[in-house]
Amino acid sequence: MSVAVLMQTPERLLRHPWWVLLGLIALLSGWRTGVLLWQPLPLYVDEAQYWYWAQQLDWGYYSKPPVIAAVIALSTSLCGDGESCVRAGSLVFYPLTTLVLFLLGRQLVDKRLALTAAVLFLTLPAVSLSSLLISTDVVLFFCWTLALLLFVRALQQDRWPDWLGLGVVLGLGLLTKYTMGIFFVSALAYVIVSARWQLLWNRRAWSAVLLAAMLFAPNLWWNWQNGFPTFQHTAEISSLEQAGWHWNELGEFVAGQLLVFGLVFFPLLVWLVLRPPLTRKLPHARLLLCFTLPFLLIICAQALFGRANANWAAPAYVAGSLLLALWLIQGQRWRWLLIGLVLNLGLAFGLYYYQPVLQWAGVPLSARLDVYKRLKGWDELGRQYLVLQQQYPQAVPLASERAILSELAYYARPAGLGIVSWNPDGLLRHHYDLVTRLPQQPGADFLFVNRDGPVAGMQAVFRHMQPVGELRAEVHPDFVRSYQVWLLQDFQGMQHE
Repeated sequence: MSVAVLMQTPERLLRHPWWVLLGLIALLSGWRTGVLLWQPLPLYVDEAQYWYWAQQLDWGYYSKPPVIAAVIALSTSLCGDGESCVRAGSLVFYPLTTLVLFLLGRQLVDKRLALTAAVLFLTLPAVSLSSLLISTDVVLFFCWTLALLLFVRALQQDRWPDWLGLGVVLGLGLLTKYTMGIFFVSALAYVIVSARWQLLWNRRAWSAVLLAAMLFAPNLWWNWQNGFPTFQHTAEISSLEQAGWHWNELGEFVAGQLLVFGLVFFPLLVWLVLRPPLTRKLPHARLLLCFTLPFLLIICAQALFGRANANWAAPAYVAGSLLLALWLIQGQRWRWLLIGLVLNLGLAFGLYYYQPVLQWAGVPLSARLDVYKRLKGWDELGRQYLVLQQQYPQAVPLASERAILSELAYYARPAGLGIVSWNPDGLLRHHYDLVTRLPQQPGADFLFVNRDGPVAGMQAVFRHMQPVGELRAEVHPDFVRSYQVWLLQDFQGMQHE
């Protein structure tokens, strides 16, 4: 096929955008579903914890608001508690987000922008990876994109249904992840740069804000009742208490955006943003910049003064996809679009199939080369624990580390659901400290799972302690998970409970 024909192909596809997009969504979703089923991976620690939350629905949890638990509760109620069902929400919400992005692009400009931005978004490396996992970003992307669509419609038509719908989606977004609050910063930035001051006195707009606050209020109430653990955790993971400027953290975050937005698309977006004469020529550039830059700059600042994971600014690429797509379309830069898409899909292919490729090439898989090593081995530890649990059926599973508490809760079920956190000092280190308690009455037996066996203070509150086994999973010769299991008998109670 000649280069000229390749360059003409995008124009031909744009003649039937809706069907092209549905076909692409079906193709990529089918591919990702096949990967998920073909090489099922154990749940990561966070995923197992979210599943545990889904067994006890509430208005809040230690580290996140409640929507992620509700999504998992829904998906597992429909198809069971297997890993693929726990993660099924990703395979639903990303296609939905892509369709909403298409509607947003069409609302702003036309079907050409709509299809280009939607295709760009659906093939992002971050979406390819996140489609195989379940995280708060899955629903956050959807809420952010839908809120932006409703905001645009409200700006254009100033109708009650759009403003009230915006309030509902903003509230749900805040119940998904607190960074949804940056939407308000972006909206205010747009009011300022566009000088649309009348929005500050628009009763419909303030009704949307009030409705979002009302929906978010139950989570605030839950936090108030429990000592604001989610806000405390959010501050802790940001590491903002560390003095000084952390240029290495900022550098890692910025470099990580190449694997979030793409090896071609991220540099192009940065170059476009840094060239105001170019952006001024694009329709709705102010709006799209206001919903791209604040998110990126806030998380960059967080990385500079503390730390930030590469995915924390991912919703910025909703408007970023539209902005870049506008520039590509305006200049008929199909070559850049095709190169970027091919590289992004190549990254997805490598992520999905690097293990068989390495095996085919005769390269042994090691911890250094295994992208998924942090997920592996937990299912084997759970099976080994259940064997020990059968020998001591009356013993309650006990641990202090969040990782083993989460993984045993999932992989050692049903016994794991009764797991208790060893927390004699009443600390608040993770969700299990918040919702589990050592029994008030003496006499209970426990199976304590820990890397190094019993910890200080146990000998004073148990009459008998003995090792009964080891949980061991050799993921690679250079990467082994190992935990000691001790039988702790005749609990005497805690004096400071």
